Amino acid sequence: MHFLACGPLIPAVTDALRRHGHQVHTPGEIHVPPEATPPDVLAAAQTRQWDIVTADPVLAGAPHQACLPFSRCIVFLQLPASDLEHDHAIDRLFNRYKRLSTSRLYTITTTRVKIRQLPP
Repeated sequence: MHFLACGPLIPAVTDALRRHGHQVHTPGEIHVPPEATPPDVLAAAQTRQWDIVTADPVLAGAPHQACLPFSRCIVFLQLPASDLEHDHAIDRLFNRYKRLSTSRLYTITTTRVKIRQLPP
């Protein structure tokens, strides 16, 4: 899978994704400026057919708040920003779900992985 890493993420997230065999990209690779709005980020990721990993609650909630269709998946890390926590969170996600489904929001907390359908 290809992931667009957006928002305040620590290097442990991208390292863990790569360890699980995924490619990680930055918004700069697709010319998305730091001040881009969530709809712009979603549109850019959708065009490239990339999934999103983020710790930004505004970006993670954008498909539901603005009824924006996004046919890829979003992984939202909703936990303290520590290397160990985020590393274990990514491991927990892929140990439980070998393949992530499209049109889903995966919210990872300190104790759970919650899945929610994204708007069509």
